[in-house]
Amino acid sequence: MSKATLPLRLVEDSLGKDKIRYFLYLNGRWRWRPSKAMRACGFGLVTMGRGGPGKDAEGNPAASIEDQGRAIELNRAWDHVRSGQQSAPARTTLVTYPEGSVGRGYQRAMEMRKAARVANGIIWTKEQEKRDSWPRAWKWLDRFGDCDPRTIEPEHFLRIDAVTGEPKGLVAEIEAKVSTTERHMVIKVWRALWKKMAGMKYCDLGADPAKTFPNTPPKPRDQIWLRSEVLTLVQVAWRNEYYGLAALMAVAWDSMFSPVDARTLTPAQCQADEAGMMFFTDRAKTGKAAAATLTQWSRAILVAYVERFGAELLDTTPLFWTRGGKPVARDGATGQWGGDHGGGKHVPARPYTKSSLNQDFRKVRELAFGKDEKRQLQDMRRSGAVEGDAGGGSIEDQANKMANTVDRNKQLRKTYNPVNIASVRRFDEARAIGAQRLEEQRASKSVTSTPLVTLLKQRREAK
Repeated sequence: MSKATLPLRLVEDSLGKDKIRYFLYLNGRWRWRPSKAMRACGFGLVTMGRGGPGKDAEGNPAASIEDQGRAIELNRAWDHVRSGQQSAPARTTLVTYPEGSVGRGYQRAMEMRKAARVANGIIWTKEQEKRDSWPRAWKWLDRFGDCDPRTIEPEHFLRIDAVTGEPKGLVAEIEAKVSTTERHMVIKVWRALWKKMAGMKYCDLGADPAKTFPNTPPKPRDQIWLRSEVLTLVQVAWRNEYYGLAALMAVAWDSMFSPVDARTLTPAQCQADEAGMMFFTDRAKTGKAAAATLTQWSRAILVAYVERFGAELLDTTPLFWTRGGKPVARDGATGQWGGDHGGGKHVPARPYTKSSLNQDFRKVRELAFGKDEKRQLQDMRRSGAVEGDAGGGSIEDQANKMANTVDRNKQLRKTYNPVNIASVRRFDEARAIGAQRLEEQRASKSVTSTPLVTLLKQRREAK
């Protein structure tokens, strides 16, 4: 089976002498690159051929008639979406696959996944969209896009090369180019897609070629941080003016939030009760409600950081920013920090992104423990679970603290008690006991100040 294409004459008539929108030559291939607004509606980058042998007016290898026609069709699909004639796609690139093919099955599966979320009133955030493993896996599985699923054999995934004796196929290729983690994810998505294609009557449920070999999961990470080591990281970050990183690490340690959940916290999510301060949020990965409870130590560092920030923080502004100079005002008040770092280069502070957070953490980690240290910020989440377990915390309390299903509780309990604060705080207490049993020092209170909730309230009233 082959991808449907426009008739040659229709393509030539459509092209004329005008350039095709969003169709350009990048990094040795022709690509259809949607704008930011188009990506928000589900359109993605489409990589096409290398072009040639002729040259276009700009000296690039001339795009084939088929690629030009495909770009025109993608533009037409976008015009239908923006004019309201067609609903936005569920993160597909709108390639036309033959009916009954793997590619068509994938597109239908993506639409059904989106429909199921909408039916349940679930709207994914951009972070959740980015973390969806299906589009990521499809970059590998697209080689089967034009195929009838019944024609795919186990050897397409894994076989032995008759000449070299080396493993070949998709499985071997993914492991060689990326990792076993990537291979496990891709095969997991394929198996799920096969079940959906069976429901579409494209194939037989029991004939999945990827079931002929094991999809062994990668060895999980097992590195942990000790509490005293985290205290050192926070102190080194603060002394080197990484104030936002220091506060973020303190909050991440006490809350057991993942890096992405911690760096996206905002003042509006901060609340307090008689027992202390906490943040309420939905986890970026699962969308589950979570409560980030803080100890006196992390609360004091967070408040000191906000006081030092020296600029107005809106309710929806991310709390944690990269390093800059002193807070500077622009037309009265801004959230921008300015300053000279790195040989006099002006580096304005910005809310932490995944990339900038990883970069700054590596710098602080090296300052604290040297270049040979490889533990990551995400290992703090696991470290908290180890502490709580050592302190006798129950698996149910751990599940409430981490906002996941580590306890395998029934869904009914989660429905009626989505965030159990008492349970979360019981696990905090167990962590403190566990830290002592692991022969760690309790973090001393190095800063005392007004709680963050009161501080923000005072600033608003002052206006």
